[in-house]
Amino acid sequence: MKNYSSIKYFIIELIIAVIIALLFGFFAKDFEFWFIIILILLLVWHHYSEYNLLHLLAPQQPKHKRTHNILEYFSQSIAYKNHHRRRDKIQTLRMLSKLNKNIQYLPDGIILFEENGRITWCNQVSQQIFDFFWDKKVVKDVFNVIFYDEFKHYFNKEKWRHPLVLLLNNQRYIEININKYDDKLYLMIARDVTQFIRLLHSRQTFLNNMNHELRTPLTVIRGYLELLENDECQSALQIKALQAMKEQAERMAILLNQLNILAKIETSTNKEHQTVDLSQVILSLQKSIAVLNKYEHQIEFDIEPNLKVMGDESQLQSAVSNLIYNAIKHSGQNAVIRISWKKTEQGAEFSVSDNGVGIAAKHLPHLTERFYRVDESRTNQTGGTGLGLAIVKHTLEQHDSGLTVQSTEGKGATFSFIIKNRYLV
Repeated sequence: MKNYSSIKYFIIELIIAVIIALLFGFFAKDFEFWFIIILILLLVWHHYSEYNLLHLLAPQQPKHKRTHNILEYFSQSIAYKNHHRRRDKIQTLRMLSKLNKNIQYLPDGIILFEENGRITWCNQVSQQIFDFFWDKKVVKDVFNVIFYDEFKHYFNKEKWRHPLVLLLNNQRYIEININKYDDKLYLMIARDVTQFIRLLHSRQTFLNNMNHELRTPLTVIRGYLELLENDECQSALQIKALQAMKEQAERMAILLNQLNILAKIETSTNKEHQTVDLSQVILSLQKSIAVLNKYEHQIEFDIEPNLKVMGDESQLQSAVSNLIYNAIKHSGQNAVIRISWKKTEQGAEFSVSDNGVGIAAKHLPHLTERFYRVDESRTNQTGGTGLGLAIVKHTLEQHDSGLTVQSTEGKGATFSFIIKNRYLV
């Protein structure tokens, strides 16, 4: 629109110049001479108007040298624009230079490379991580620097949904993320996660040792408790004490079992995933659900048949059963519990909703934390360990999903998750 208006005014000025030249030419008999004179006067007038406009726009602007373009001598607008363009370019180069200096102090290694592997830029940290030296004048191939087959296989993937954790020859664990930088370059960010991995290994070892060391004496205690229960010569106090000890021993056994499940989930990988008929898994829980329903709940199932996913069957069964059992145990008395497994636009959604006692808003962000309990007294009565939702959380992370909780105190709660379309069979 702006260019159209400029062309229109230019044509109008040209027509006026032709008319004036014709009038003068009618008396002086020299149209070309007067036409050139009028055009020169128009150029002078435009130049003067341009000067006044630029002076209004930048009254304090210092005069600049016009040595880069010959057109700058004839047009102050061109000189003005070129000056600002050069100034912006200098500012951008200074900012990039400053950024380049500061990026050297980032704790992560950064490498820019082409599709053929040629490194175009990298920072000092990346050179320290992968033990190489890079200079602009020397051609370096990223596949020669990171020569592991796992990295080549990871780069050849079409999409990088998850980072690659690579064990180097120096026994350091490096987490690698690759993303497209532009049409020709790739950006790789490398991070040393050795301490984090070793911490996970230490925790795993501790859990395994604790599980082993506690399970043996617990088995002995449970055995002797069963023997003492068969003794008929017991007082009411002894019977009550034995019952309490038995309940706590059972609770401890459940706790150890859940810790063991949690440890296995954390160390599992997607490579172990197989086709799981989750519809059948949910329906197979109906009998055990009926046995556990001691609170006179009305339980309704809405399960779409033959809805299969790629996943770990034992993990998914554990997650689903934990959500259902939580609803049964913690929704109060005479609640209506609806269990649903259906296809949606995003994938397949599993949800457990009830109209029971609900959960206060302050507890919702902490529900998936280990050993977190909303109500300590109610949890002791129901035998909860505070690990059920933590197991659900880690299971869903293994299946690229997450737990969604919606609840209003006194009106019930809904626990749900979605298995994405790419994992449906």
